[in-house]
Amino acid sequence: MTDEESAEASQEAGDAIEPARELSRTHLRGLLEALVFVSDKPVTSNELARVASAPLKQVKEVMGELKQGYAHRGIELDEVAGGWLFRTNLQFAPFVRELTSERPVRLSRAQIETLAIVAYRQPVTRPEIDDIRGVDSGATLKLLLERDLVRILGKKDEPGRPLLYGTTSQFLEFFGLKSLKELPTLREFTELSDESRRVAEAELSEVLPGEPESKG
Repeated sequence: MTDEESAEASQEAGDAIEPARELSRTHLRGLLEALVFVSDKPVTSNELARVASAPLKQVKEVMGELKQGYAHRGIELDEVAGGWLFRTNLQFAPFVRELTSERPVRLSRAQIETLAIVAYRQPVTRPEIDDIRGVDSGATLKLLLERDLVRILGKKDEPGRPLLYGTTSQFLEFFGLKSLKELPTLREFTELSDESRRVAEAELSEVLPGEPESKG
């Protein structure tokens, strides 16, 4: 085979490989999309790579492409609680709730205060929470435990062995956070404009319909 024939053969082989690669990537994109769609909880990139038998780096690249493709649509692909999950676009939430007859989940100011203390100070005990808030937080902690926003991490090694509390993966999913590192700092909150702070406080102080705000 002459050098010219060899070059032509190599070119033809290259031309055939590229469509095959694109077909493989298209297949992987569809597979990953299907896996996330059927899951009712966030799926990690590692888990997706294992099930799809694909390199983790490639999975992350494809998931990034999918996330961009779903941006500004009725359903969005979000990375929350350390994994990937399809979620309804926030601006359409009221219409979805009307169709499904679901009421919005709201937390009372007491629950928000307690949850914030747990999130920023974890692991933290109930006496420590009570000391910061200045009131008994037992009833509020019980509600947060029932809603799977807070969990028991263990017991503190001190007299009385008080329980230690921390947040859950459901907490991250509820607030749309990838990890606790995405929690805003106190400095970021104090630097909010007056209007933004009023909006944030109004949203946080809303109570579930029919549920009076508890002082505990």
